Amino acid sequence: MLRISNSITIDKPLSEVFAFVSDQRNNPKWNYYVMRVEKINEIDGLGAEYLQTRKSDKQKFGVVVFKDNERLVIQSLPGQRLSVRRNLVFEGDEKRTTIHDQINFKVPLPKFLSLLILKGPIKGVKQNLEKLKTLLETGNVVLQDGREFNLKNTLN
Repeated sequence: MLRISNSITIDKPLSEVFAFVSDQRNNPKWNYYVMRVEKINEIDGLGAEYLQTRKSDKQKFGVVVFKDNERLVIQSLPGQRLSVRRNLVFEGDEKRTTIHDQINFKVPLPKFLSLLILKGPIKGVKQNLEKLKTLLETGNVVLQDGREFNLKNTLN
């Protein structure tokens, strides 16, 4: 099992940050590698399932823990090529929010090869969290691949 851990503080209220991040359809607005996220069932919160289209593949994942304004855990659904579990813990108040983000990968390779392969994603995850911070604090962001988002024009 390989792990990527980061924390970031966003100068926005906890409830606002949690609502935005917990709606997985917002991921393409701050994660340059994600092109599209579609909901594939009718459930909100715990039990919600999504199809994520990335630059090089597609993944199905679901929400396995949902504690409003506290914790969100998403996990790849059975049968996916890569097993990923993302644990997001939220702390904050009406002025700022800290997100503790831990991503666990189960990679079917020897650990030394897996660590080499994860060097890019480790950097990318940190950059994506910075883009999330920029988007939520300013309302605008330009992703690493040049896509631009404005919160006023992109709300679901």
